[in-house]
Amino acid sequence: HRKETRNMKTMVVISHPTIQTSSSQQFFLATLKGEEAVTVRHLDEVWSGAKPHFRKSNEEKALADSSAKRLILQFPMYWYQAPSVMKEWIDTVMSKSAPFAKQIKELGVVVTLGVKEEAFRAGGKEQFTISELMRPFQALANAMGWTYLPIFEVHQFDYKTEEAKQALLVDYLQYVTKENHGTLKDTEEWFIQRAEAMPGAHWAEIAEWIKENQDERLELEMHLSNWEESQYGDY
Repeated sequence: HRKETRNMKTMVVISHPTIQTSSSQQFFLATLKGEEAVTVRHLDEVWSGAKPHFRKSNEEKALADSSAKRLILQFPMYWYQAPSVMKEWIDTVMSKSAPFAKQIKELGVVVTLGVKEEAFRAGGKEQFTISELMRPFQALANAMGWTYLPIFEVHQFDYKTEEAKQALLVDYLQYVTKENHGTLKDTEEWFIQRAEAMPGAHWAEIAEWIKENQDERLELEMHLSNWEESQYGDY
């Protein structure tokens, strides 16, 4: 029997003014559909035209009711930062004394960009890495006492092949739900269970392929271990 996949309760907070026509955001929303451990909050839908644009009590309650231990902030990058709605939400809700402050343990950032990945590096077109540009979120996590997860960058989604999008689906689902990334074996086990649960023969074939590779890798590791013992056992 395979061990049960452990998923962390997560709230994904999205800021995107045209989410209905965003292919990347619709892709992510479809990926999360049916995930009982995930709560999605679209800020542009709860933003009020009258001030205050966000009610602190409503947003605190949404976070508390989600029982989320991982908070994911998801948005397209606008001029090297998050959209203004996301910033306003952070300014409204974040407080070390907030009811959810000790409930949340991890903060992640999912950022979509229309520029190639290689542009964001020293000497590249943009000169700075995404990690450098997103540093305020790292400071926020530090101030709140949360673990800051590696940034999940999505570059030029519309230009990706179907195979690349399928790989992105798995990576995104792991980033949002998987309790810890752990070892290669943990990741394989997690993926196998996910693939087996997804409809279509294609996913079943992927699961079987991973199982076969697991067996071959474990056999190789055993042979290497025996070889090392025979070589160094007398020392």
